[in-house]
Amino acid sequence: MTRLTRRPIAVRSPLPLAASAVALLLPLLAAGGCSTASGGARAAAGGAPSPTSARSAPAAAPATSEDAVPAFATAPLATWGAMPPGTPHGERARTFDLQHQIVRVSFDWRRHAVVGETTLRVAALDSALHDVALDAVGMRITAVSDFRSGAALRYDYDGRTLVVHLAAPVAPHATAAVLVRYESVRPKKGAYFVDRRHVVWTQGETEDTRYWVPTYDFPNDKTTWEFLIRTPKNEKALANGYLDERRVVGDSIDWHWVQSRPASTYLMSVVTGDFVVLQDTWREVPIGYWTYPDSVQAAWRGFGKTPRMVDLFSKRTGVDYPWAKYDQAVAPDYIFGGMENVSATTQADDAILHPAWAEPQANADDLVSHELGHQWYGDLLTTRDWSHVWLNEGFATFLEQIFHETDKGADEGAYYRLGAHEEVIAADTRARRPLVYDRWVTDPLELFFSGHIYPKGATVLQSLRHQLGDSLFWRAMNRYTVDHAYNTVVSADLERAFEQTTGRSYEAFFRQWVYGAGYPAFRVRYAYDASSRRLTLTAEQVQPRDSLTGLFDADVDVKVLTDAGATRAVVPVRGASTGNATTRFEMTLPAAPRAIRWDEGGWLLDVTDFPRSTRMLAYQLAKDDDVIGRIEAVTLMRDRASRAGSGDSLALAAIAGAARGDRFWAVRQRAVAALGVIADSTPDDSVAANRQRRSMASAVLLAASRDPDSRVREAAATALGAFAGASDVAVRLRELAGDDSSRYVRAAAVGSYAAVASDSALALAREMVRRDSWTDIERVAALTALGRVDRPGVVELLRGFLVPSASSPARTAAIASLAERADKGREGEIAAMIAPLLDADDLFVRMAAADALGRLGQPSSVPALQARRRVEAESRVVNTIDAALRAISAAGK
Repeated sequence: MTRLTRRPIAVRSPLPLAASAVALLLPLLAAGGCSTASGGARAAAGGAPSPTSARSAPAAAPATSEDAVPAFATAPLATWGAMPPGTPHGERARTFDLQHQIVRVSFDWRRHAVVGETTLRVAALDSALHDVALDAVGMRITAVSDFRSGAALRYDYDGRTLVVHLAAPVAPHATAAVLVRYESVRPKKGAYFVDRRHVVWTQGETEDTRYWVPTYDFPNDKTTWEFLIRTPKNEKALANGYLDERRVVGDSIDWHWVQSRPASTYLMSVVTGDFVVLQDTWREVPIGYWTYPDSVQAAWRGFGKTPRMVDLFSKRTGVDYPWAKYDQAVAPDYIFGGMENVSATTQADDAILHPAWAEPQANADDLVSHELGHQWYGDLLTTRDWSHVWLNEGFATFLEQIFHETDKGADEGAYYRLGAHEEVIAADTRARRPLVYDRWVTDPLELFFSGHIYPKGATVLQSLRHQLGDSLFWRAMNRYTVDHAYNTVVSADLERAFEQTTGRSYEAFFRQWVYGAGYPAFRVRYAYDASSRRLTLTAEQVQPRDSLTGLFDADVDVKVLTDAGATRAVVPVRGASTGNATTRFEMTLPAAPRAIRWDEGGWLLDVTDFPRSTRMLAYQLAKDDDVIGRIEAVTLMRDRASRAGSGDSLALAAIAGAARGDRFWAVRQRAVAALGVIADSTPDDSVAANRQRRSMASAVLLAASRDPDSRVREAAATALGAFAGASDVAVRLRELAGDDSSRYVRAAAVGSYAAVASDSALALAREMVRRDSWTDIERVAALTALGRVDRPGVVELLRGFLVPSASSPARTAAIASLAERADKGREGEIAAMIAPLLDADDLFVRMAAADALGRLGQPSSVPALQARRRVEAESRVVNTIDAALRAISAAGK
């Protein structure tokens, strides 16, 4: 399953730099120089954050010279959030083996009802079987019988569990078959009727199949199944497996799909609607893209690389694509990014069917490759219980990263890994937890949204890949995959496969990265002896330690840039093995160091405070061939250039140079964003140095707003929001909002315009909300900007987008902006506007409404929140309501 994920921001351009920027930049970079042994030895305790840190620790007092090495910062490098709440949930105990299931189903649109009949063949385990307990939520059971004899069977049903009493005990390992007729009217989950498209789609993960099919609904059993689906003649039906028969029956069509290889029932899927099917292949495997008749070109754009992905994953894992076919269907109003239903993936239509102008921001390759990766890891091999679900999601994210790197190049791959590291670090700051974790409050889905299992799972695999090299790593992955195909797994199975392949113990690695939590935080200092050309690195682990997080063992890649070339080494950090938090390492260099890298390539999940001179960082930004190193330099120099009155001019000049001409889009994008931070942190134009920094930043950002890459232009448009009252900036933002080729850039521009030219922002917002576009990009940006505009008529304009006819993104943006504007003394009135949306059909609107009511803090909202809480089935909404009730209670105190 893919979450609804953040959209990437940012490719390169030789832009002309403003004359004032050039005048400052050239002499400073020409000065050259390097840090000396005494400079390196000056490092004391504390630290500036690594670029992998999602938070910025306060920087130390500024050095007065570009060659001085600042002290460590005093703020902690790493802080751990409280463990996510919840109670332990172990693996469900099985009482029978579901061996095969046949489901006949039709969809009653008038009642929004699933009308079905299912036959289940079950086998007793090691003891006699008397009763079969099936998961079946909110159904009307119309008949239960013995499938073989046809005799009616006694049953008990409490609205959640259907207990079928067998006519006679079934001996150990013998089988029985029962037939259940049922219907589920307006199911709260599991099956979704989308009237505007006349499409039905189902969703099983985590435990939602039980809302539309009586079955065993937990991942630790695997079965085969068949679907017989009746649709009108003008519609098609997709399900798992191969299409055995398509039969016309009067004005209807019966579709018979057969899943002949075992999988877990949360992967059961049916999608019906007026689709066209675009045919593709990989070797002899049919590949189909199910899309709307008016979206054929967009579907090819979104799905078209699938055969290349199948080929790559088959070759890397050494296991050919394991199912009869691979279909992908777009779904309207889908509640996730995608879902890996075995051989029949469902994808959110607005994540796939993007227009050409929306690329590269809206590229669907990552989503498509993620769900395809699940066909091996999640479907072929499935987590035995939800606590080990990283074996599904982390692996799919890893294969997503592998395709991204293969398709787009090494720099893109490194930057993608960096994003995963930043996500994990932010997650641990909010709520630290191990990868293997069995606690949740409402639903196991909570495990998916903590920010750990996707990015940290992938990061663990990337770490193993880097340690072993591709050849040995993929041999171990092949062993794991082959040994557990069509079965369920826990983390110990993966550990065993790597040990058997390499002949090494991985007990310590899994203890610190899989069963433990957190990551290492290093304070690194260096000293260089010019006479012996010896460089000494000293690294101290300073992360908070407890029963979940101790000292770490790691092999850290180090690179030193010199005028005689680059020198590389691997520093063996052995904190866990030795109990020593400090590691000292020496290496001989061919010449004095011009730049020093700790963790070249960004393969280690860590945060690092490694004070180096600004001249070293500027050299690193200009000369390092590693994109992660250049981004690190931007991040560290940003803080130095931001200090009011005495900012580091070389740092500012180096960042400006990167924004102008770095060869990789993400470095330019980060440099552009850094200039926005620098400008925002030095608003006082009465100080000459501040005026100079803001003038330079403004000139570079205005130039970057013409970068060929829309991601860089978008970042520039956002950063220009720091220049309130600047007429030239306002003019440029108005131009970008009106005619940039990318609507993402237009959206960023309208948001910044509200900050720069607030007096005329309402007029621009009114114009933008009238624009129709894919996913309402401009309209949403305008509605969001209105949350910061204090003018008569804004509340009424926002209120107009709360109606059901508005798109989901527009409604949620209007809700958020209304809540943001509530400090104008209209809290009670606005809360009353929002409360009815707790009952909206759209779960994202319900979540937005609950969140807004919590922020508004009105006791009058409590009854509406409590009433929705009693009937709400979606755990994400339930958890948001609970948080809102806590916030209102706290506000009252």
